[in-house]
Amino acid sequence: MDIIDCRYRPNTPVWMETFTRNPVYEEYVKRTGFDKKPTQSLAGCAAQLASLGIGKALVSGRDIESTYAAPASNDLVDACVAAYPSLFIGIHGYDPHKGMKAYKAICQAIRERRSRGASIEPSMAHCPMDDAKYYPLYALCCDHDLPVLVTAGLSPNMPKVLLSPSSPLALDKVATDFPDLRILISHGGYPWVNETIAVCLRHRNIYIDFSSSINKPMGEEYIKAANGCLADKFVFSSANPFVDVANALEQVKHIGLSQENLENMLSKNALRLLGSAWEPV
Repeated sequence: MDIIDCRYRPNTPVWMETFTRNPVYEEYVKRTGFDKKPTQSLAGCAAQLASLGIGKALVSGRDIESTYAAPASNDLVDACVAAYPSLFIGIHGYDPHKGMKAYKAICQAIRERRSRGASIEPSMAHCPMDDAKYYPLYALCCDHDLPVLVTAGLSPNMPKVLLSPSSPLALDKVATDFPDLRILISHGGYPWVNETIAVCLRHRNIYIDFSSSINKPMGEEYIKAANGCLADKFVFSSANPFVDVANALEQVKHIGLSQENLENMLSKNALRLLGSAWEPV
C-alpha cells in the first residue's frame, strides 16, 4: 500500500523562505523558531518520502498576494512536479481577488497538467469560502473532476489573520451548490470540530484531515470520527514542514485507529478524494 500525503511542502531552503519571508508568518516565526528548522534538498525530501512508504504527495501552492503582497508559490509547485512527476501531485494556489487573471492562470496550469486541483486560503485571503469569487474555480474543478484543498483551521500566532473566513460551515452552501465538487478540509476546520464533522456527514464529497489539530483541545473527537462515522472521509496530511512528515506519520499510526481505518486514512480515502488528479501525468 502506497501512502498518500494530502498536504506536503518540501523543507528545502527555497520553500522555507515562502514562510519565513511571508509577513503573515512574522510573529509565528519569532515565537516558534521556525526559521531554525533543518532544511534538505528536494532529492533528500523525495528520498525521505520513499523511505516512509509515501508514494504520492500533494504539494499545495499558496497565493495570497492580493492581501499580503507575498509572492505566490505556484512556480515552486511546478518545479517539484517537473523534478519528480511520479511522486508529487501539484495543487496550485488560487487568489480569489485576482479575478479572471487567476482563473485563466489555473485553467492553463490544469490544461498543462502542472496543477491537478486548487488550494485556497480563506482566512489569509480575507474571503470566506462561500464567496462568489471562488465559484468559477469550483465549477472548473467540477468540470475536470479535480479536488479543492481548503485551509480551514486555526493558525496560531497570526494576529492579522481573521479566523472567521475559515469557518467550515460555509462549505455547507458550497457543497450544496456543487455536490460533485471534491473538497478537503485541511487542519480539521479547527476550532469548529463538531461543525466540521457535521458538514462532512452531510455531504458525500467533503473530506477532512486533522493535520496540526490532533493535539489541540477536542482533538480526540477527530479520532473517534475517523474510527467511526467518518472512517471513509479522513485522509492523511502531514503538514510538512510545520510538522515533520516522519513524525506526523508515526503519530497517525499510534492514535488508536483500527487497521482497516488506518489503511483508509493512509490511502483508500485519498484515492476517492483525488478523482482524476490521481491519473498519471
